[in-house]
This record gives sequence, structure tokens and C-alpha cells, in this order.
Amino acid sequence: MRRVGAAAVAIVSIAVALTACTKSADTLDLTSPTPTSVEGGPGSVTEWLGVLRTEAIVDSLDDDTAAVKAIVDGSIVVSPVACFDGLPASFEPDVYLLRVVAPTREDLERLLSHAGRSTIFKGQVRTMCLD
Repeated sequence: MRRVGAAAVAIVSIAVALTACTKSADTLDLTSPTPTSVEGGPGSVTEWLGVLRTEAIVDSLDDDTAAVKAIVDGSIVVSPVACFDGLPASFEPDVYLLRVVAPTREDLERLLSHAGRSTIFKGQVRTMCLD
């Protein structure tokens, strides 16, 4: 009986760890832009992103997410900072990003121009959490 309890705790721990990088209820990108390349082996891709905001409480991004989504549609995503390699070290690892994503730098610039919002970071990063 003790092994069953330990196994259940292990399974729940793994499930929590895996869902920390997806937060699908807050991910509005239903079409997932095509990544420019695959780097770092399976489980990671490189994408261009423009970060509009960061917040420790994901629900704090709801209003801005809805407003920007109305402009850029499926190119907006909310994800934990911990899901990316290549972001500035000044981003706290336990906050969420409101970001616009695109397969190329040119596409990102076009989307950000339409959104009419300033960014706190623009660049190419490696995405470690995939839906």
C-alpha cells in the first residue's frame, strides 16, 4: 500500500511540473506559428517573440490579452518565463509573459506594429515548453 501512495505522489508531481509550462487555459495561440528552426534536440524550438508584459499572477494579464488578441488573433500567447531560454536575466523565473509570437523577425515586427504596443523585449528565443 505504501508503494501505491508513493507512486501516486510521483505521478501527481510529474503532472504538475509538466503543466507548469503549458497553462493551456491562458494560451490563446490555437494555430501555433511555424518555428524557424529546431535547436537543442527534441522538445525545443526557436521562435521570435515580443514581450508586452510580465505578471506574477497570470489572471492579471487577462484584459491586455483580450485587447491584443483582437488585433493579432492567434499570434498572442501567455506562458511562464521558465519555458524560454534566451530571455533577459532581469525577467523573474516565476512570472508569466504576455507575448506576440511569429516565425520570422519581419512577421514579428508587422504584428507588433499592428498591436500598437511597446515591448519590453524583442528577440529570438528557444522555447522549452510545447503544447
